[in-house]
Amino acid sequence: MQVEPHIARARAGGWTGAESKCELRLDGVRQPFGPCPAALQAMETEPSLPSSHLAKQLRLELAAAYRVPLDSILLQDGIDKCLAGIIGRATGRLVTFPPSATASCVAALPRTVEMIHVARGAGHHGRIDVACATDIPETAVAVIGSPSDPLGSILGAAEAVRLARACRVLVIDERFTEYSGFSALPLCLEFDNIVVLRTLETWAGLDNPPCAWAMTSPRAASFVGLSETAPDPKALAAGIATLQNLPTVRATIGLVREERSRLYRLLRKLSYLEPIPSWGPFLSARVNIVARDTLVSSLLTRGVYIHIPPHPALERIVRVGIGSRSAMERLKSVLLALGPELVGQ
Repeated sequence: MQVEPHIARARAGGWTGAESKCELRLDGVRQPFGPCPAALQAMETEPSLPSSHLAKQLRLELAAAYRVPLDSILLQDGIDKCLAGIIGRATGRLVTFPPSATASCVAALPRTVEMIHVARGAGHHGRIDVACATDIPETAVAVIGSPSDPLGSILGAAEAVRLARACRVLVIDERFTEYSGFSALPLCLEFDNIVVLRTLETWAGLDNPPCAWAMTSPRAASFVGLSETAPDPKALAAGIATLQNLPTVRATIGLVREERSRLYRLLRKLSYLEPIPSWGPFLSARVNIVARDTLVSSLLTRGVYIHIPPHPALERIVRVGIGSRSAMERLKSVLLALGPELVGQ
């Protein structure tokens, strides 16, 4: 079956340019409110201090904000680049947990080791049970996202402990964790084989240039070959400004959580969309009654863009990024108006 061009572009991961002034772009996972004013000012101003001083100050701010040991923090020039480096240097087997963007990213990276896939579901079905953990080779490197994209499942403390005890190194991609309120950072203090990857890209809007960091023990860092790769000086300055204005940024995160909850309650009332509980800055839903492409096409004709997950087993799933209150109100109006049209087909 031939796929319409606009559907194909949506499946490819979004749109590259503005199609009209009335677009509603909910196909991404970026912070809808952008960087805080202090971070914007820091990025527009040439740093007065050398990179080494800025890197030291950012580590101090991170240690204070997240109550973690200073010597456990390794600054990174972007979370994707950090993850790619870990995968490229991995020995033994690699374990991923699809369907998720992290698992797909790992599968697409060059590697010389065998991969093992442990499927996860959505919501409470996304748990890693004892049977799955015992099947993981003890020499493996396990890589998992929490919250996962696009289903929004988190890795609970008990599951993380189970995985850490089952494999040699557990790498947890926590790029969306600010929206969940749960992190495995405290477990790094108890287990010397856990690597937690964090970033300011997805929740603080610092993606150009990116600013990320990892927390781990010297043992785990040595095993996966992880070392510090300092971000751009402007990213360092913007990161410092963000952490010094953390209450402001967390207030915008609270707005995203609130809109996510409102959208979930709305979708529960629609017969053609079944929402999946999410801990990320997005909400996925299963398309019922009509074909997924029909829904996406109907939204596109009204200037609304959502994401179509390309992962196997998610053929009826769509993901909606969370925007501002006005953006979500417009989405609500479109979805309510679409109901009679779609159900009557």
